Amino acid sequence: MGTELIKRGLKPGECPETWNLSHPEAIKEIHRSYFRAGSEVVTTNSFGGHPVKLKAYGLETKAEELNYAAASVAAQAKEEGQFVAGSLGPAGQFLKPYGPLEEAELEAGFYLQASALAAGGADLLLIETMYDLREALCALRAAKRAASSLPVLVTMTFQRTPRGFYTLMGQKVADCLRSLEAEGADGAGANCTLTSQDMAELAPLLRAETSLPLIFQPNAGQPKTDAEGQLIYSQTIDDFILGFKKILEVRVQAVGGCCGTNPEYIRRLSNLIRKE
Repeated sequence: MGTELIKRGLKPGECPETWNLSHPEAIKEIHRSYFRAGSEVVTTNSFGGHPVKLKAYGLETKAEELNYAAASVAAQAKEEGQFVAGSLGPAGQFLKPYGPLEEAELEAGFYLQASALAAGGADLLLIETMYDLREALCALRAAKRAASSLPVLVTMTFQRTPRGFYTLMGQKVADCLRSLEAEGADGAGANCTLTSQDMAELAPLLRAETSLPLIFQPNAGQPKTDAEGQLIYSQTIDDFILGFKKILEVRVQAVGGCCGTNPEYIRRLSNLIRKE
């Protein structure tokens, strides 16, 4: 979503979620472009919709309105057989003792966000890009309370290290997956940071730790700027698809793309899945 918004004029320092109100047709067209490419599910433009994150823009009091609009606009773009995942990303600050946040504040914000996304028409909730298991569990508890009738999926963000795959906070794959399953997640997986080739190695590790449905959404490589200062990603579409051939060998229930994956990446991935 972010890459597509930048293409359409999102300015540096501008809050992406405000486009749900100021440019709803642009948001709708982005969703439709992914549906046309073969997506069965799109994620709402609410990744940064937690009140703590919105406070940086002076918009914390508009959290409910912005999240509701995110789901409503996405729901207007879908047709029969297509679905909307309400996106809940990190709040942008660490929990104590590493940062200023208390779990109660974090959970309250996620509850507000999840409630608004559900009311706006989300078919499921996707807690994504979680680099701290504690925050992920706060979001999961809040989402389950706020929208008990909707499936809630959680995807963690792992970094590749010489010792294996860990979150930014040093949490192991096994601990994350077991905790999410114990707390009632309806599905789990990984998104962002890693390429599809990296996730091809990560996928079997996650499958070994849970019987939950799994979802994988890698980046299109790492971001960089070209000679003209435009943001581009390092992984070509062919290389991106090559990694998925291995991911699909694991019992995976959902795949997609994260940063840098424009509709053409999704079109190629959709074609691969149909062939498989």
